[in-house]
Amino acid sequence: MSDPRIKAVNDLLHLVQFGLRIDRLYDSSERLKRITPVELHVLKLVCERPDLILKEIREELGIPQSTLTSAIDRLEKRGLVRRMISDRDRRSFVPEVTDAGRCVQEEHDRIDEQIAARLLDLLDDEEERDAFLRMLTKISKKLA
Repeated sequence: MSDPRIKAVNDLLHLVQFGLRIDRLYDSSERLKRITPVELHVLKLVCERPDLILKEIREELGIPQSTLTSAIDRLEKRGLVRRMISDRDRRSFVPEVTDAGRCVQEEHDRIDEQIAARLLDLLDDEEERDAFLRMLTKISKKLA
């Protein structure tokens, strides 16, 4: 028999996601419409670490080459990034974020901050907030 906590965690994660209205926040933004989660992860990573070559991005995100290539192609087609030859490794490309890409990332950051603030506001006090942050940190480290 499986652990009943697994179903409980799954059900609760769905309720939290639904309760936060994450889909509505993203749908309400014209800049973020039709951008996939993978594309958002790529854009965020490239904004934070602009010297990463495609291979490093793929390894960092743990996605297949074909998935990364497709995401970069779509981001490039929308004018959010452009492929440039790497200064570090002339045989490799780096996606360079455009001004439009920076605007999209800023909007993404703004919505992410709203989500995080809403989650923290649901907790009763600083002790709960700190415990929640410790648990999320532990989970993310083990997933990495």
